[in-house]
Amino acid sequence: MTYARLPRLAVALCILLATPCYAGATHISIGPLHAVCDAPTSTCTDNGTVTPTASTSPYYGFTASSGPYSGDYLIIALIPNNLPGANTESFSVTGGANGTAPESLVSTTAWTSGNLSTYLMLSASPRNPIGAYLPTTQTYDPGATGYYVYKADLGANTLLRPSATTATPVLFDGSFIFPNGSSIVGFLNKGTANAPNWAATANSGQLSIGTPITPEPTSILLFGTGLLALAAFVRRRSSARPV
Repeated sequence: MTYARLPRLAVALCILLATPCYAGATHISIGPLHAVCDAPTSTCTDNGTVTPTASTSPYYGFTASSGPYSGDYLIIALIPNNLPGANTESFSVTGGANGTAPESLVSTTAWTSGNLSTYLMLSASPRNPIGAYLPTTQTYDPGATGYYVYKADLGANTLLRPSATTATPVLFDGSFIFPNGSSIVGFLNKGTANAPNWAATANSGQLSIGTPITPEPTSILLFGTGLLALAAFVRRRSSARPV
């Protein structure tokens, strides 16, 4: 080897050593996703804790902060774990760019602690701790201690930024009725399968499904009967007092 070739080799070596740093510098951080309700579902707005909807069969989607972004799009449905059949549900998501995608149970072990991203074995941000989900769920379903998790892979889709007037794509789960206390979140991979770059849903961006719990007619009747009995008892006590 001649000394004249050393400068060229040195330049080549510098380029090779700099490549990993350059790749890391161009890694784009995607802002979190946020649920949006679409017609005919009533508008749902982030209340700082969740994004609530009273619809148990909502039309919905997710936007991406600083979007639009394209990538592999996952929809995750969380069903309270104390409900009969919670781990044997059968439903699909329609509306994605690649057609209908079935929701499949991720594990026969419910998610009851830690972060959703860890449970799904994804490196995503935010990590979605279970404490951001359970308190709201337990207002509708006090017996829930976690969730059975269902995942639908919608393939390559493009999510718009939050300023969009509607989410794209608009998703729907057909005739499936989500139980009270369920949540729906999204994940988007802006990277590749070999070099993933996952964005998760903001904790307050989860689509939280809950309808007011109304007493059954029998319960109302018993409650009314109890009030009448109490009123009669008070009246008798008042009449029995000496004047």
